[in-house]
Amino acid sequence: MQRSSYTPTLVGLCSACRKRIAFANAASLFHALARSSINHDQIGPSRGCNAPFQARITRRQYSTTKSAAASQRCLSDLPDKVEILTGPLGRLSKILKPRQSSKITTRVGSSFGGVHSLRWTSTPNNLLIVKKQNDAKALRAMKHVIEHVKAVYPVMNILVEPDAFQELNAAELIVFNPEQSSDRAVLAQKADVAITLGGDGSILHVSSLFDQSPVPPVLSFSMGTLGFLLPYSISAFESAFQMLVQGKVSLMLRMRLRQTLHNGRGEDICSDGSRCKDIHLMNEIALHRGRDPHMTTIDAFVNGTHLTRAISDGLIVATPTGSTAYSLSAGGPIVHPSVQSLLLTPICPRSLSFRTVLLPSDTTVQLKVARESRSSADLSVDGRHFHTLQPGQYLQVTMSPYPIPCVNFSTEAGGPQEDVRDASHVSRLIEEGADYPAPAIPGSSNDGENTASDSTSERGEDSWVRDINTLLRFNASFAGRGLLGGNGSYEDIHDDCDQTK
Repeated sequence: MQRSSYTPTLVGLCSACRKRIAFANAASLFHALARSSINHDQIGPSRGCNAPFQARITRRQYSTTKSAAASQRCLSDLPDKVEILTGPLGRLSKILKPRQSSKITTRVGSSFGGVHSLRWTSTPNNLLIVKKQNDAKALRAMKHVIEHVKAVYPVMNILVEPDAFQELNAAELIVFNPEQSSDRAVLAQKADVAITLGGDGSILHVSSLFDQSPVPPVLSFSMGTLGFLLPYSISAFESAFQMLVQGKVSLMLRMRLRQTLHNGRGEDICSDGSRCKDIHLMNEIALHRGRDPHMTTIDAFVNGTHLTRAISDGLIVATPTGSTAYSLSAGGPIVHPSVQSLLLTPICPRSLSFRTVLLPSDTTVQLKVARESRSSADLSVDGRHFHTLQPGQYLQVTMSPYPIPCVNFSTEAGGPQEDVRDASHVSRLIEEGADYPAPAIPGSSNDGENTASDSTSERGEDSWVRDINTLLRFNASFAGRGLLGGNGSYEDIHDDCDQTK
């Protein structure tokens, strides 16, 4: 290896070829460990080695290196996540007491997945930050978030992925490898809170990081092309994060699905060629024809009973959250996330009478590629290719006990929300002639008489209804073809002409 212009402070030893590799600092060494593989040709002229890189520190040349290495802690060195108290808000809070645990779970078959309370037993220690890849705006926001957290919460540990670690080049960050199942298992034991900076895809990515374990509370800021799930403004991050740490927020428990693969004899199919495992997903699974030009034939079973044989481009099993994604594009309905249910939606079926079926949350759905099918069927999980099922093989889908606990700023939980949510829907509704504010909902007083004292239901404050209007423009009128966002009238054109002068 050629000598570099700098004096190396750390030397790693490859476990495969036993070659010593010099690193400028502890951050570079731990970044190589996180990637779990390294090409020696990238460092100096030598024979290539792509074996797993399990380096260990073999010598230290300066006293400052010892403190630098100590500051770069591994994921396993972090304290376990703290326990929290969660329970349903609204009228059910008088019946069901909050439950204390480090894991946020829900009973399979439960009919209520609405807004829940959040209270920390102690201050959270570990913060996971996930950002949209290759996005300069998200990177700048991530730097601001890290600077603020380090200044206000100096003892809080910040966890990032290798790509973000390399872009930020900050030794105080803790990096993990999402490609390694062992790192994901440790992450599930350590992460107290997750923050996403991006679109809805960033939340789906967080779900994939915890595809076999409970998910920590997720605070999301819309900085991508889609932001329906949680449209919070990044400009209000400081106040939003403070309310989260203080427990002045609520949680919307968005249901997930659990999926397994089986052959014709009912034996598990291992999708990755190693051990068989359940996969927990957020939006939907889609069993479709893929690249094959022929329609695929799929038998659908509900709780062991044959429902139908679908000759179509495929079938979708979606959650209520996923009802506004692929299922909606395929003609499925929009389902409130508090309605625990499974949606079975066909993709371009041959039969005109096949429509979406809404099933209870304790249902077991099996989709089997018919032996008479002219082609195999590709399986996509939350938009990513997962496996290819051959004729005779099937997948099984049930409700997952591990929901996505999305942070929701409700006044009932004790915190204001006007400064963190987009309130443009109010002005738009007034402009469109809506009767705003809404009338009070008749309630029940202690003496049993009906009153109209509250404007919220017994389930608590519901921000989803507002969001669907704000982002999907639910039931909005068509815009004129003359101008986007206008009605194409003379007044609109005249105003635009005046502005250009």
